[in-house]
Amino acid sequence: MSIKKKIISIILAVLLVFFGSGAIYVYNIVAGLSSGQRLDESTLSINTLSNTDVINIALFGIDGREGVDGDRSDTIMIASIDLKEGDVQVTSIMRDLYVRIPAGSNNEESFDKINAAYMYGGAQQSIQTINENFDMNISDYVVVNFNCLVDTVDALGGIDIDVKDETVLYWTNQYIMDVNSKTGHNDPSLTTPGMQKLTGVQALAYCRNRYSDDDYGRTERQREVVKAMFDKAISADIMTTLNIINKVYPYIQTSFSLNEITQYAGAYMSLKDKTFTNGRVPFDGYNTATEIDGTSYVVPVTLEDNAVLLHKLIYGENNEYTPSETVKMISNTIVSQTGLSKGSAADPSTYGPGSANGSPIGGQVEVQLPDDVSYSEDVGY
Repeated sequence: MSIKKKIISIILAVLLVFFGSGAIYVYNIVAGLSSGQRLDESTLSINTLSNTDVINIALFGIDGREGVDGDRSDTIMIASIDLKEGDVQVTSIMRDLYVRIPAGSNNEESFDKINAAYMYGGAQQSIQTINENFDMNISDYVVVNFNCLVDTVDALGGIDIDVKDETVLYWTNQYIMDVNSKTGHNDPSLTTPGMQKLTGVQALAYCRNRYSDDDYGRTERQREVVKAMFDKAISADIMTTLNIINKVYPYIQTSFSLNEITQYAGAYMSLKDKTFTNGRVPFDGYNTATEIDGTSYVVPVTLEDNAVLLHKLIYGENNEYTPSETVKMISNTIVSQTGLSKGSAADPSTYGPGSANGSPIGGQVEVQLPDDVSYSEDVGY
């Protein structure tokens, strides 16, 4: 989960297991995590799902740097934690995904990029958008700002990442310089591709890099970093754990109460076998890039198919899920607006009418930009 829920649920749980919830120092730190806004569940469009062992949590990465206007959720993930089996599934949602955003106090109903929902109404509006477009049952969130990843990775002693090629290396180094200038750090550039230990600044730069390929590559790198953090955190000693929590809790906001954090973290840490998997919405073969009124979007082809695949990813291939009338209606409207249609998720076929206006996405796309390109527009993780 984007830098994020693992450090709350897993790291935090280690403390509870070793010290118990009565430790004063731990209690004060944990209590500081629960400073986010409690959500109005009556307007979240929470769906009733049969599997109650899985907790779905919305994860948002926002930019907390000085000089950046507003908070933008350029990282959106769903963390699905199975408290019975020990499975953790982290699913990235493409920030440019074309969805229906419901009306709120600051906006009318519209079809737009999904990350616009956070701008309109924060976590409340974003979660309602996710729930309505994908039949999810999310009622809680974790928000982490720009600084958290750097401090967390450094507290872990760095993480091992495979920098795949020269293009990724080059653009990661550009972002290292950018992050250094904005955080006051002086972390070195990477010298060669391949497996290596990254510092906090280097890991954040690796996550934020979007110019070596595309936003699909970037979300994959984000999940790669989260998994590396998960693997390192789950085996961390108690002093490292205390150091991490002490450093990162000021950067975290969550709707969870202290009792909920204690309950979920304790339940998860009591499990013997824990696994971490990740995925992305929209799925390969079920999306395309196109322009609508001059703006580029990632269009789900179709939204209904992607909802089916998301539920299979979270709940297993045998999960019996039928898209709601709301999802079907939103999906049909997107098809009507874009002309992009497709067969059922069980029978992936070719792109329908209008697909010539876009191009299937999923592989790497090399992007050439001038050396003096400004990175200030690329906020968030």
